[in-house]
Amino acid sequence: MGLDYLMVHLTYNIPLAVVMTLAYWPFFTKLDLYRIATLTTIAVISTIPWDSYLIRTRIWTYPPYAILGPRICLIPIEEVFFFVIQTYNTSLLYIILTKRFVMPMYLGPQDALKRNLGIVIIGSSQFLGLASIFHGGRYTYLGLILAWICPFMMIQWLMAYRFIVRLPLREVSLAICIPTLFLWVVDTIALGKGTWVIESATKLDIQLWGSLDIEEAIFFVVTNIMIVLGQMAIDNAIALGIYNMSTTSKTEFPSYGQLFAQFITRRNEELNMKYIHDLGDAVIRLKRRSQSMYMGSAMFEGQLRIDLIFLYSFCRVIDDLVDEAPDSSTARSVIQECALLLEQRFAGKNLAKGIRSDPALLSSIEHLPVERLSIEPLQGLLKGFETDLEFNTSNTKSPILTESDLERYAYRVAGTVAESVIHLAVAHDRPQNLDKHTHQQTITAGALMGQALQYVNIARDIQRDAEIGRVYIPTTWLEAKGLIPAKVLDYPTDPQVQSLRIRLLDHADEWYRLTEAAIGRLPLEAQGPIRVTVETGGNGEA
Repeated sequence: MGLDYLMVHLTYNIPLAVVMTLAYWPFFTKLDLYRIATLTTIAVISTIPWDSYLIRTRIWTYPPYAILGPRICLIPIEEVFFFVIQTYNTSLLYIILTKRFVMPMYLGPQDALKRNLGIVIIGSSQFLGLASIFHGGRYTYLGLILAWICPFMMIQWLMAYRFIVRLPLREVSLAICIPTLFLWVVDTIALGKGTWVIESATKLDIQLWGSLDIEEAIFFVVTNIMIVLGQMAIDNAIALGIYNMSTTSKTEFPSYGQLFAQFITRRNEELNMKYIHDLGDAVIRLKRRSQSMYMGSAMFEGQLRIDLIFLYSFCRVIDDLVDEAPDSSTARSVIQECALLLEQRFAGKNLAKGIRSDPALLSSIEHLPVERLSIEPLQGLLKGFETDLEFNTSNTKSPILTESDLERYAYRVAGTVAESVIHLAVAHDRPQNLDKHTHQQTITAGALMGQALQYVNIARDIQRDAEIGRVYIPTTWLEAKGLIPAKVLDYPTDPQVQSLRIRLLDHADEWYRLTEAAIGRLPLEAQGPIRVTVETGGNGEA
């Protein structure tokens, strides 16, 4: 009896698992737990017969002084735990690295060339493994690794290759390479201490470095590949479930078991590639132009996240079209056309494409989840853009004359978006105790939080706004300090202006505190994500 193998876990594997778990804990979901448990169970069940054979044929041995003693099918209990901890750590790292991905956008059509290429590579590796076993001797261990692992990889590839080949290579590679390098180092230390031994007669006796045999290095590469492929296959099932909700009348996300049943029976059905491409365009638009909105949406899962992405994409598209218009007249035409298209969309009519209709605008409006939104906040957003255009006219009078004008403007450009976010969140997960009155209070609180954040933005950007000829501080506030908008344009850092900046921040702080009680009425698991998403949706980026 000994503690050497146990100390390997206590020194290296378990601390890594604890650190990653604590770092990811605020974002851990039941779905994450289910998927890790699923793959861990499969890993243990599939590895025990193979590992037991290696021990029985003395390809692997464990000195009695290095292990506690209890065994399962000849396998030391510490080794069985290794199957669990490796699968957990690699799976969790993959989940962390891919958390921000919008998985349905990686669904793809069948591709016989890529499928067959994968079959050839895995099949050739399987043949090499069988040939090595047949040859025996020093090729035995390598052959057993390949012959055992390749059938599982073949199943994973055939079931999910359409999804696997479209996922970003960088994150997938990191999810494989980081655990592999870590385990190479741990294995080198353990082999050097004699914690476990690979018999020299069944290995090539080639070391990658130090005591790390090439077979061990290959073992950790292929097992981590298999774990990541397994998680990718699960993501494929999840992505297909979200896609089916988004493109049909289904409103309830399938259970974990239903996800897999649906995946097995429907994974080869034809996909609406236009929808998938439009979703991809919306995601790319947010990543490039509004990272905070993109990352904020990652706090949610499933159909709700898709709804938020299409909402944010619409806000981003119309904002860009207005900002980049060559003149105020063109910008107003864009706003008018958008208002008409919104009315048609919410009325369930086909969108009437004008001569100048922007494809991105048409697509963003087409995919708005109108059955879970209200048109009034979006119309208010357009009125906010119209207020911005008033700064570009020859009229010397500021459109923000009074504090009421400022409140109205802040609601239109930020409160409306935050209000729409709450509409979506409640529509997808309405608390049982949320009556009509409380529901309206929650919506109002979301809008107020958006307004507060817009006040913060205005206070932050006084100098930048002055550079483009805009003053959002109410004229009545300025006059009380003996100022006029023109003075702010010329001297935005004037001490009197800075005192009004503090006044804006005080208003924002007061409003933000007022919203806390209403947001607190939502389900506990939704409160944090909603706060983050409202803050990103109502921060004036749109």
